[in-house]
Amino acid sequence: MNSTHLLRGFMIDSIHTIFITEVTPLKSELEQLLKENISNLSCVNSMVEGLSATKNKRYDAAILSNDMEDFYTVSKMIRILLEVGSFRYILVISENESPVIENTRMQIHGLHVTDAQNALNSILRELNDIKVSEDTAEITSHHLEQIISPSSEDSSLFDSVPSGLYRIDTEGNFIDINKTMVNILRAPNLEVLRRENYFSLFKDPDQHSTWKEIIDRDRFIHGLIFEIEPYDGETIWVRDNARAVFNENKEVIYYDGAIENITYQKKLEDKLSFLATQDILTGVPNRNFFHDQAKMTISQARYTEDIVAFLSINVDRFTDINERYSHKVGDRLLQLIAGRIKEQVRKSDLVARLGGDKFIVLLNGLRNRRDVLAVAKKISNVFSEPFEVNEQFIKATVSTGISLYPEHSDEVNTLIRLAEIATFAVKERERGGYMIYSNIISTTYKSEE
Repeated sequence: MNSTHLLRGFMIDSIHTIFITEVTPLKSELEQLLKENISNLSCVNSMVEGLSATKNKRYDAAILSNDMEDFYTVSKMIRILLEVGSFRYILVISENESPVIENTRMQIHGLHVTDAQNALNSILRELNDIKVSEDTAEITSHHLEQIISPSSEDSSLFDSVPSGLYRIDTEGNFIDINKTMVNILRAPNLEVLRRENYFSLFKDPDQHSTWKEIIDRDRFIHGLIFEIEPYDGETIWVRDNARAVFNENKEVIYYDGAIENITYQKKLEDKLSFLATQDILTGVPNRNFFHDQAKMTISQARYTEDIVAFLSINVDRFTDINERYSHKVGDRLLQLIAGRIKEQVRKSDLVARLGGDKFIVLLNGLRNRRDVLAVAKKISNVFSEPFEVNEQFIKATVSTGISLYPEHSDEVNTLIRLAEIATFAVKERERGGYMIYSNIISTTYKSEE
């Protein structure tokens, strides 16, 4: 095998790639070909799965489908990947047309996929040419020779560890540091950083007091996370481990420590935490977030003696809409419905999606039933206008069932259930209407869908 082919194969194996796409026959065929040619390849079918995968592994390249029906547009997906990831190259593919790429800050390209084999060839050519992240470095023939025949002049263990090692005096002045510490703090060189004070790099001055308090009490610090301002001014998150070193008189003479740059993990955890509370299709909160918020609202209402209303909103004959227009149109319709409901309530109220065609609204700070019914009427009336989806006008109404705290219960799950029972009653009597739950409503109502 000649050196060019060896280098080309090594470069592909060095590039960690993630393939984020919906399942279609053509993309499934392309996925299989990619798996056969790229050893470091992960394949997922949603953006949330993609973000979860990047939490455990750093990727250099991402291949995204422009055809996915997701709450995230491709531009938003790219922005998130750039924000939380280590990506140096992103390819947007589409079976329908050549994607238009607006972001030119890095290697972001578009590819119209009509044939899996041709698409594979294009992707492999692109991956061979990219400059990958610092973890894998840009590979040249010289680098390859060094990997095959490593030099005997290895760097010291102190400088080769992936953590930034430091020794500081009791005032925080550096006594010794390794090269990784210089890289993490993006200092010009070793000597410049040695003249620095460790505590002066803390973004929050109060964190210095916390650091000292912990180490004076416990004689060590384990996994303390805080922000540091490196020399380039871009704040990073670090995890610090340190210990106090004493002389024979049991006096602290210096501190030894090690920091890790966890900015990437921190941003990703924050994003995943946010996604865990959101409905991916519509962008409104999901059941988990609604339940927690409703519980807090009821707790506050116990002191204010306000009414809290639960409005269970179901789309009428949504199954028929899906069958007539397609699931993609149905998904888009749900997004528009979520937006239309939100426009009818206050910013202090909460609109969430429980799943399928079921939404729920939490109204707080109400004094009487009349206020609740006024909101329900607004929501019902706004659905008299059809929705435009893909140049088609679709008529969709909603049925709304209502339960109230404290009249019906003080337990969130019970209030949701009673509101849904009222919704079933509305569907049977007059679709598109609204009703407050009462004990005379039969609990045997079932959704016709």
